[in-house]
This record gives sequence, structure tokens and C-alpha cells, in this order.
Amino acid sequence: MLKSAKIVNFIYMVFCLHIQWLLHVVKGFIIAGIFPSTAAVYAVIRDLLLKKEIDSLSYTFSNYYSHNFKVANILGWLFFAFSGAVILNFMYIPYYPESIRIFMYGMIVFLAVILMVAWFYLFPSVVHFDFPVHIYIIGSLKTGFSSLFGLLLHIMTICIFVITLLKFPAIYFFFGITPLAFA
Repeated sequence: MLKSAKIVNFIYMVFCLHIQWLLHVVKGFIIAGIFPSTAAVYAVIRDLLLKKEIDSLSYTFSNYYSHNFKVANILGWLFFAFSGAVILNFMYIPYYPESIRIFMYGMIVFLAVILMVAWFYLFPSVVHFDFPVHIYIIGSLKTGFSSLFGLLLHIMTICIFVITLLKFPAIYFFFGITPLAFA
């Protein structure tokens, strides 16, 4: 009975964390709220994994939201713009001359892999470290490539989460990005 109560309490806490994420995304008018809210989710989950006592989830979440607001927005939108440039280049590769098309596909795949690793570890780096803004890019890449096994495990976990979402899309409405942050 005690184990089932812990599991239900954990599921409820993950649901409440998702609700806090949604509320703070709206609080930041979506554009300015999505990245600090995501950083706050990672920070709260870090506290939970370190078994820190959380008295009020909303207070802790709001505190991390305001603490990481500037850095998370700068880095999030910078990475978003770079991701858009990579996607745009990928879409225009078929229009390039055939002589450089294969080279361009290789470059785009290389940049996409580096960008994917940087996205995976951007918010954990923002939460764990207190660097100047430009150092987080290098820090997230160092964190991602420091353990190849950890990176592969991270990719497998995200693939399992995406497959689960494709099979049961309603899960996203209850838990949102919180399971990704646990990965």
C-alpha cells in the first residue's frame, strides 16, 4: 500500500509540475515564457532527484522561473534560430547543384547531430551551472559528448517517449515535457 501511495503521489507531482509549466508559459506570453518554464522544470526535477525538500511546488517553480528567465530566453531563442537555419538549409539542399549536394547533406546532418546534443543538454546546463551566457553552448556540448553511453541512453529514452506519445497522445496533455526532463 505504501509503494502505491508513493507512485500515485509521484504521478500527481509530475502532473502539477506540468500545470506549473503551462501557467508560466502563459505568464510569459508564450514567447518569453516557454524557455524559462522549461528551465524551471529541469531545476525542480533536479531538486527532486537530489532528494531536496520542496515545500511548495509553485513557489519553487516560480523562483527558478525568475532566476533563469534571462539566460534561458537568450539561449533558447538563439538555439531556436540556429535550428531554423539548419532546417531551412536542409529543405533547400535539393535545389543546390548536384556537385555539392552530397557535401551539403553531410554538413547538415553533422550540424543537426551537434544541435540535437546541444538541445538535449542546454537546460540541464543552465540549471546546474552558473556561467556567462556564451559558455553554456560549450558546456552543453561538453556535457553531451562526455559520455557516449549516456547520450545513447538519452536518445533511446526520448525515442521511447515519442513512440509512447504516438500511441497514446493524451499522455502529453497530462504530463507534457516533464518526462523528457526526467530523461
